[in-house]
Amino acid sequence: MNPAARMVVGCLLAVAVPALALHASADDARLAAGLSASPFGWPRVLVAHLVTALPLGFLVARRLRSVEGVNTAVRGLWGVVGLGVVGIGTLVAPAVGEGIGGFGFVPLLFLRATFSLALVLPWCVWAAETAGPHGKAALAVALAVAVLPCGAHADAVGRARTEQVQDLLRRERVVRADVLLAGLVELGSDQVVGGKPPAEVRAQLAARITRLRRVEGRALPPKPTPADRFSHALLMIQLERLGDAAASLEPLAPANDTATLLLASVYRDQERWAASDELFAGVFEKRLPRAPTDPAARDDCVVALNGLAFNAREDRRLADGERALTRGVGLFPDRAAGFHYQLGRHYQDAGRPALAVEHLRSAARLDPANFAEPAGRAIRALESATPACLLWRAK
Repeated sequence: MNPAARMVVGCLLAVAVPALALHASADDARLAAGLSASPFGWPRVLVAHLVTALPLGFLVARRLRSVEGVNTAVRGLWGVVGLGVVGIGTLVAPAVGEGIGGFGFVPLLFLRATFSLALVLPWCVWAAETAGPHGKAALAVALAVAVLPCGAHADAVGRARTEQVQDLLRRERVVRADVLLAGLVELGSDQVVGGKPPAEVRAQLAARITRLRRVEGRALPPKPTPADRFSHALLMIQLERLGDAAASLEPLAPANDTATLLLASVYRDQERWAASDELFAGVFEKRLPRAPTDPAARDDCVVALNGLAFNAREDRRLADGERALTRGVGLFPDRAAGFHYQLGRHYQDAGRPALAVEHLRSAARLDPANFAEPAGRAIRALESATPACLLWRAK
């Protein structure tokens, strides 16, 4: 194999083998929540660290190639060493993840960078052709590449996932929220969840989940009342047993609007978009005539429209989502700030930044107490990622 081809193959192996092995070693709960192995939190963070560790890995590999015994060793030996290091990594990763709760963002960033260097180094030695020392400038650049981009990326991931955790906690999905909180702790995220650091929130959830586990096996009575079914469904949702929650709620729909909305949310979390849409739309049409004079009916309509918009966005039916949110702005002026904020995020996801900023600013103006901070954060993210940022700042 010529040197150029060996370098390409070595880079691919250095990233692919550790990434696949570590990701496959994560437990089912982490994988179901979209996480990868400890201490990387999410797969994209794991891959980013492995990729950015390559320049430093090749510099160290060149130095190792200067050692006579290393340089004359059978090249295939380094592939075996690489597999061994990956194997050890999959064994120690869970313990590392459990023991890093008290560390901050920067120490954990360097921990992940060091871990990644160990994982890619044998493959870099296998691929390296030239031996010799490296300059201090090259080492400084390689260290910066191994740390700085991943630091920025981990911060962005932490911010996005914090919003997801807050949404899960609002919907009482505490077991799934606990898994995502573990990912935030591994990143060393300083984003507060409900006014508290992720590690503190997770510690509080641990006691709550323990109490829930004690009653997890409690069955419904032989002739359950609607209240029995509703309470059982709430317990199942908290424990992430969505199928059992749906089974408890289905006999109550569509007669009970509250149960129907909850069932629609369960179907949404199961990605049963059509079934969820049908229930949300049914409650909306049923409750809309009473919404002008009945606050409870208005609340139900707002929940239904937000549910329809969420389903449409996740199912890539962007026009349907836009239609639901725009209807909310027109029908419920007292709730317009929330709909404007959702429209801003909707257009952000759709790649329409100018409209996104317009609606985010409307949300912040109409309800600064609730939306000024999240809307401002979203606008700053859009401005820093879009060439039109100077135009928006001038408005």
